Amino acid sequence: MQFQSAFSRVASRALMALAVVPLLGACAISTPFPRLAEAPGAGANDKVVVVLTHIVVDSSQRSEFDRQTRRVIDSMPNQRGLLGYSARRQVFGNEAWTMSVWASDDDRARFVGSAVHQEAIAKSAPAIVNVQLKRLNLARKDVPDGWPRVLELLAQPGDMRTYGQ
Repeated sequence: MQFQSAFSRVASRALMALAVVPLLGACAISTPFPRLAEAPGAGANDKVVVVLTHIVVDSSQRSEFDRQTRRVIDSMPNQRGLLGYSARRQVFGNEAWTMSVWASDDDRARFVGSAVHQEAIAKSAPAIVNVQLKRLNLARKDVPDGWPRVLELLAQPGDMRTYGQ
């Protein structure tokens, strides 16, 4: 009888653990959300360039992707024209997201062509299954203020470029 009771407790805990596992893939962490840098004379209606990405990564090659992402994030404070940025990733899943806000499209293009970004793209390419990218011109006051809004914008149709499989 005692064995059956112990078995029932173990089985019950195992079932609860199995029920939680799918939820863990949805858990995500992110860098602090950006506060737009104050530019002299900048107004709430001034346009900025917002770049949103959703990346699906091959989990077997995730470590190189994460290493390159860290290098890019570390370089962000030195990027001319960058007003703010944040990165988000699933803790146990294979998805990641980024948001960057630029004073102009020239500033955004300069970053995309920078050595650190180009090297990160090249070294991460084998790990990347799919990338969705959305570039928006928004008034400063309309820049997303948290990940729920970013995810909502990414889910809206239009203005999306998709790369990968």
